[in-house]
Parts: sequence; structure tokens; C-alpha cells
Amino acid sequence: MKPSLHYIVRTLLLLLLAMLLIVGIIAYVIIDRLTNTEIFEDVSRHTEIVVLPQEPFDLERAVQNGKAFTLEYTESGEFTVLWGTDFHLRRGPFAGRNKVYALLEAAFEETAPDLTVITGDLLFSFDAEAMLHEFASFMEEHDQFWAYSFGNHDGEHKYDRPTLAGILDAYPHALFSSGEEWVRGYSDYPLVLTSNGETKQALILLDSHDSRIYEDDVIAPDYIYPSQIAWYRWVEDGLGDIPLYAFTHIPLPEFKLLWESGTAEGIKLDKKVNVPLENSGLFAAMQEKGNTVAVFSGHDHLNDFQGIWESIDLHYGRSASYGSYGSRDYKKGLKTITLYADDTPYTVQTYTVDQWRL
Repeated sequence: MKPSLHYIVRTLLLLLLAMLLIVGIIAYVIIDRLTNTEIFEDVSRHTEIVVLPQEPFDLERAVQNGKAFTLEYTESGEFTVLWGTDFHLRRGPFAGRNKVYALLEAAFEETAPDLTVITGDLLFSFDAEAMLHEFASFMEEHDQFWAYSFGNHDGEHKYDRPTLAGILDAYPHALFSSGEEWVRGYSDYPLVLTSNGETKQALILLDSHDSRIYEDDVIAPDYIYPSQIAWYRWVEDGLGDIPLYAFTHIPLPEFKLLWESGTAEGIKLDKKVNVPLENSGLFAAMQEKGNTVAVFSGHDHLNDFQGIWESIDLHYGRSASYGSYGSRDYKKGLKTITLYADDTPYTVQTYTVDQWRL
């Protein structure tokens, strides 16, 4: 029995629609990759000129100048940081922005954070300005204070980092600073926790830039620059001997050493621990006075391990990226970091979409 004309037409239409969908997806991926521009700094760690201020770091002056923030412990003596990384907010098919916002709303309800810290790649969009306005408005609507260090995808395409940095001044809950003018990057700044007027700990946010062309024209993640390392020491000296917790998007080279040592706990599902190919010395500077307790990083969406490397704790974040690469076997999520005013050791807790049935 021959198929009817109706059956043949319907089959051809379905095939045509399937082909159009496949072509559309391929075109989207090609365009996305072709326009995914990398940003390179115009100096190296060998050529950057660093001019330190003559005066020491002064917290009160830094706050007045918008270069630092202070946050007071509540009566409970606990301070909860909701830590997110690699949201990759964008428009278009498979962007998943609503899923990211649902994840955050569940986290706000469950953890009642005092502050949300985002370690980079909040944005991955041709219209990053609109996405940043949207996210900042979301945080305002939910009465949530947040801080943000730029990642390698923030500032790509039409809107650069200085432009994005200027946007957040209009949002009271955005605790953001473009940092000192003499320091490379646009999101280097401290948030200092106080209890009854006494400084207790500080969260140090660092801009980890984008990419660098290394020897033999190899392109890999950029490093932390000498001016940033000098700034870290400058802030540390000014704050005195208090515990420091550093946040940066691209993991330091010591994350790779930790994994290769076999002492890390957790998983590495990315092909590699994607760190700078040269060690610019931030970790060594952190060791000098022994005040740095931990470093928290993102960037590698499928890595989530932690451990101690030469007396400093290293933690990968839990990626919440729906707008970039991931895995069905690796659930999106967030983490909390709980600090204590009485010097109780900090704790880290991971939450995934499965736990909140999202």
C-alpha cells in the first residue's frame, strides 16, 4: 500500500523543520564562538610598573573613597556568605537564566545569607549591560547584598569592564568597587567584617583578567599582576593580623599542584585544572605573614575539589552555569561559607539543584 500524499507532505515538513533546527543550532554555536573575544593585557608581570602609595592602607579612608566596604556581624556571631560562580547569564536558546534565578531564590530562603559573593563569569552575553542591570535589579528586589570579582568572560563583546563597573553604582545592594587606580584590574577590593567595631576578618576580591599569550604562542588564562600582589600586601599590612579569605575567578597555579599531589578531596571532571602557565607569586605573598586562610575560585565548571596546600586552604566553587558547558552528571549548585566572630574555624557547605528539587 502506497503512503498517502498527506503522509508524505507531513513527513517532509517534519524533516525540513528538523534540518532547520539543526542548522540554527550549528549557526548559533559558530557565531557564539567567533564573537567570543579574548581580552589581553598590554603589559606582563615583567614589564608592569608599580608605584605604591606613600601612605599605608587606611580602612576608614578606603570606605569613604568607595575602595572598600565594612560589614557588621549580627548578634549570632555568624556571617554567612553565599558563594556562586560562573552563572554565564545571557539571552538566547538554552540560556537557562530563569533556572539560575530559581537556584538563587532557593538559596536565599534556605541559607539566609548576609552576603552573596560571585567569583566571576556572571555574564556571557552580547548585551552584558542589560544582563548586569537585570541581575542587579534581581538582587535589589530580594534585598540581598552582593560582591563581585570579574572573570574572563565579563567584559567581552560590546561592553568592557570599566563600563560594567560603572553600572553598579546605581544599585545600593551591590558592594562593588573598581579598585585603586594604581592596581591592574577593575574588581580588586576588600570587604571587612567587624564585630562591635573591631575588625575580625576580611574578604579580598581579586580581578583575574582573561587570557595571555605565553611562550610558543600558547593562549591560556592570565595571571595576577605585580600591582595586585603589592596591593594585597598593602591592604594586609593596613588591616593588621586578621584572617584573610581571597576570592578570584581563575584558580592559582597552586590548585593544579594540589590536585597533582593526590591530597585533594572532591572531583575533577574538566580535562585539566585550567590555571595560568606562569606563577606570578600571589600565593607566595599570601604565605609571608600567614594571615591568608583560604582561596576560593571558579572558572572550571566541572571541577569541585578542595584541600590544603602549604598551609592555605584551596576551594573550587560549584558552577551554576546553564548558559555554557556542563554535564548531566554534575549538578549545578552554590556553596555557603560560614565565618564566626569568635574565631571558630570557617565551614563550607555545598547545595545542588537536586537538594532543592529544581
